[in-house]
Amino acid sequence: MRRFANRLKNQQGFTLIEMIAALTIFSMVVGIISMVTMFGFRSYHKITIENSLREEADLIMSSIINELYVFGPTRVENTTSGLNLIKDSDGVISTRTIQFVKGGEGGITTLTINSVINDPRTSIHSDLSGSTIVSTNSNGTDCKANISCRSGLVDIKLLLTQHYDGRTYDMEMVSKFGF
Repeated sequence: MRRFANRLKNQQGFTLIEMIAALTIFSMVVGIISMVTMFGFRSYHKITIENSLREEADLIMSSIINELYVFGPTRVENTTSGLNLIKDSDGVISTRTIQFVKGGEGGITTLTINSVINDPRTSIHSDLSGSTIVSTNSNGTDCKANISCRSGLVDIKLLLTQHYDGRTYDMEMVSKFGF
């Protein structure tokens, strides 16, 4: 116990060189830890945004495919901003429209199905500017108003954009399926 008491009475301290070395090592360790932490947060946010973009792309694709197969059109026509699905059943003609419309919430381009803008199936937070949906006949010609297609391919190109923390995140998804 006396040894411990004698050490407490000792007036020796650290030299300037020892203090500078200790501060340098401490600063390097803190710097490395903060860089790793910041990199982790940035990666986490980037992955979160990418997952959000993928989820929205999947939602849009499934909504389009669902509408096409549930409505069961007899022919399809291209419009300037999307597709007209036309069903001729016993002389009664029904039409549904799938299109990308600019000027949705916050001025972004959104997907509308049958002119319903606030459809919960297609409520998304991404801007779809530059996205296209086009149908082609089995021989490769476009399905136009005067040349509608009874079978062929629907080509969908989605360009999704989200803004987060001053950065822009983009994702492109391309899909083709038959009708």
